[in-house]
Amino acid sequence: MRLTLEKVLVLKNIPAFEHVSESALSDFIYACDEVAYAAGKEIVASGSVNDSLFIILHGMVQIKEGEIVVSELETRQMFGELTALNPSVVGVSVCAKEETIALKMSSERLYEIMSLHPSITKGIIKVLVSRLQLLDNRHI
Repeated sequence: MRLTLEKVLVLKNIPAFEHVSESALSDFIYACDEVAYAAGKEIVASGSVNDSLFIILHGMVQIKEGEIVVSELETRQMFGELTALNPSVVGVSVCAKEETIALKMSSERLYEIMSLHPSITKGIIKVLVSRLQLLDNRHI
């Protein structure tokens, strides 16, 4: 298990958290569970309801539609933020490509942390907006 300071340093290198205070990040970390996944382990199953945000502390995951790898995410990247904000059935699966350690936060805890720390809310919104802008380059 990593020390809180190590986790804070990882989070500081994620765009959503780069402008968040260390104190707020410590609160964020304490609201998370640290989970380990063996290589090949399914983290999120396609067709299931996901209500959690994941931040990869170490390792790599694959996002798949059926057997097709859509994306790979590695250390200092996050996934599940949309369904953590609005729990719903997911159309992709997420599997550990290699041994992976992640922070996992439930929807309920995420909303609690966001209400306590507006800087976290702002960072997550910025990431979501930038992803939407990539999908729709007609933004103003």
